[in-house]
Amino acid sequence: MTEPTTAVWYYAKPTTFTGSLQRGLGRGAYRALHDPAAPQAVSACVKRDYRWDWLVDERAVYLARLIRDLALPVPPLLNLLCEHPVDDDDNTFDNTLEVLEALGRAGDRHAIDGLRWYVHKCPRWVDVLHAIARDWPRELWDDLLPVARTRLAQGDRADEVLWRSRPWRDWAAVDDQIGAGVAAFQPRSALARPLEQQSTEDLLTVLRTGGTDRQEAALRELNHRGPQTDLLPIVDELPVTELHAPLGRAIRMLGPQALPLARAWAAPPTHPMIWTACLVLAKHGDDSDLPALLAGWDWLDRRAEDRCGYDDLAEGIARIGGPAAQAAVPRLRRAWFSPHTFERAAYLRAVTALDPGNTDSLLTEGLWDCESDVRQFAAEHTPLDDMTRKQLSYLRDDPMETPEVCATAAARLS
Repeated sequence: MTEPTTAVWYYAKPTTFTGSLQRGLGRGAYRALHDPAAPQAVSACVKRDYRWDWLVDERAVYLARLIRDLALPVPPLLNLLCEHPVDDDDNTFDNTLEVLEALGRAGDRHAIDGLRWYVHKCPRWVDVLHAIARDWPRELWDDLLPVARTRLAQGDRADEVLWRSRPWRDWAAVDDQIGAGVAAFQPRSALARPLEQQSTEDLLTVLRTGGTDRQEAALRELNHRGPQTDLLPIVDELPVTELHAPLGRAIRMLGPQALPLARAWAAPPTHPMIWTACLVLAKHGDDSDLPALLAGWDWLDRRAEDRCGYDDLAEGIARIGGPAAQAAVPRLRRAWFSPHTFERAAYLRAVTALDPGNTDSLLTEGLWDCESDVRQFAAEHTPLDDMTRKQLSYLRDDPMETPEVCATAAARLS
C-alpha cells in the first residue's frame, strides 16, 4: 500500500486537503469543518481505506467524528456495507463497519438501527454482531439473540462465529445451543516444542552442527528459555539469512550484552541482520551509535514497500538525545506525514524531546489526529489557549473517545 507510479489510486500530497485526510492528519480534520469539498473527500476516505496497515492504523473515530460534525447522512454508509460484502483491495466493508460502530457508540440512531437491521437481514451478520457486541452497551444488542439463534440453526455463517468472544460468552448462560458451542470450542494449542527436553548445551551443539531446520528449532527452543549469552561466540558461524527471525529475537533478548555484535552488524557493508542491529542500538546504544541509527533510517527509506520501523529509530534517537540527535529532527518532521499512522506518536514524542521549543503547532494539530496515542500525548503537552481548551473539552466529552484520552483531557482542564 505504497505510492506506485501506475496504480488505480494513490496518496495525494500531504500538503493538500485530500492528502491530509487520507493520512488522518489533524490539519485535515480541522480544515474539513470549513471546506466545502469536505463531504465528498470524507466519503471517499470511508469507501476507500487509506490506512497503510489496516490492522493497526486508526481511522474510525477520525472519520466518524467528521461525519457527525459535518452532519453527513449515515444511510449511504449502510448502503456501502450492503454493496461491498466481499473483502477487496479497498477494504470498504471493514472500514465502513468501524466507522458505523464508532457512530453507534456515540449514540447515533441511524448507525445503531442500521447495524441492528444488518444483523437481521444481510450476509456478513456475524462480523457486524461481533463488532457491536465488542464496543456497544449490552442493551443495544442483547435482544438480537433470537435472530442469531435462528441464523445459526440455518447454518448461516456458523463457521465464522468466534465462540469465546462477545456476544456468545454472554449468551451461553441463557441459550443451550450457544452454550454448547462455547463449551466445545477448543483454543488453538501452543506451538509444539520438539526440542523441549534437550539441554541448553545440546541445543547449542545443534546450532553448531545441525542443518538449518534443526538450527531454527534449536533457536526457537532457546528463545523460550530466555536470554542466552552463549550464543554470542557462535553467531558468526550461523546462516543468519535463513535464521533471521529467531536469531533476531535471540539477539534482542540479550539487551546491552549484544551491543558489540550489533555495532559490527551495523557497520558497512549492509549486513543481513542490519535491522536487528538497529533495534539493539536504538534500545541500548549511546551517542556513538547515532550515525548507525541514521544509516538505518536511510536503509528503511530505500525499502520502497516498507514504512515500518521508523518509530523504533525515532525512540532510540530521542532516548540518546544531545546535539547530534537533534540533527534528526527534520527527518522526524517529515515522518509525521507518513500514512502508516500507528508510528506517528513516536515521532511526536521524539520531536518534543529533541526540539521542545518548536513543537507547539504539532502538539496543537495532534489534538485532531486520527491516532489515539497522538491525541493523548498532545492533550498532555499542548499549550493551553482558547482553541486548545475548546478541543480538549471536545475530547473530554466525546463518547467516541478512548478513556485514556478523555482522562488526560480532563486533567489538563482541571
